[in-house]
Amino acid sequence: MRLSPFLLAAPLVLGGCASVQKTCYGDGVCRVERDGVVSWEGPPDKVAARQGVAQSAADAQKRADDAYLQAPKRPATEPVRVVVIGPGTGVPDLAPLADTYRQMLEQALQGNPRIQVVPYSQVKLFAEARSEGESSSMFAKDQPRAAVDLPLTRRLRDGSGEVDVVVVAHLSTKKVSGFVGGKGGVGVAEVNNVVFDLSLSSVYRFEELRHSEVGKSSDSLAVAGIDKKGKSGSGQLKGKRNPESDRAALVSAATWVKASSAQLAGDMPSIAAARDIRQKNTATALQSAPEWMKKLMAK
Repeated sequence: MRLSPFLLAAPLVLGGCASVQKTCYGDGVCRVERDGVVSWEGPPDKVAARQGVAQSAADAQKRADDAYLQAPKRPATEPVRVVVIGPGTGVPDLAPLADTYRQMLEQALQGNPRIQVVPYSQVKLFAEARSEGESSSMFAKDQPRAAVDLPLTRRLRDGSGEVDVVVVAHLSTKKVSGFVGGKGGVGVAEVNNVVFDLSLSSVYRFEELRHSEVGKSSDSLAVAGIDKKGKSGSGQLKGKRNPESDRAALVSAATWVKASSAQLAGDMPSIAAARDIRQKNTATALQSAPEWMKKLMAK
């Protein structure tokens, strides 16, 4: 039985903190990537065959890249198709709000005739897959995607064919403090705000653009100060975060996405040209794609 390399690939951290990715195939060959340097293990003849396939795929990918860049450009009458991935977060308290924040960001992207929001469900399988050399998707929940990368943009460009711009959103928190005062004394108040980190790229020419916004909601208020009699004190209140207080930050983030997408549109191929290139390259892409992706791309 032939095992999918996606089931056998796993990132390892060995002594000396070297990052190692080892992918083993059913023919006894293993591809090892150590800190970005690729080597192969296995029977020499089978290793040579694998290397030949890998080089052919790389050459085909280069031809596809050039074809997209040299194609007729997109007219102003055609939309820019944008998908939002995430937001992911390493902060457990924010995880339940992730879907709410994505809906708010997608809502803020509406209303511009040049921007067409692509539902994440339409490209989910391509977005959550992993290309050779990437970390296995089995780690996606423990290590949520925090930024766009070249393999992601290529999968969405050549696989789904429905996306022009990819936006990856990620949530974190930031302590924000300020002085407070009154007739009763002075002090410092600290709140725990949400940070919205956005990473964006065109799928046709990979170039990461980044943007951050800080929301207004908080789940805590800590105060320390001195009253008018010189007595010091401190206290903390815990509460429930109100995502509606972060809407203004998400609207501002959406404004940046729309402006960046419009700027990138001038270098994009027309939708018809992109579709034609994708169809011509599907046969080549299928040669190295996993079985589930072959079925999707063949539709």
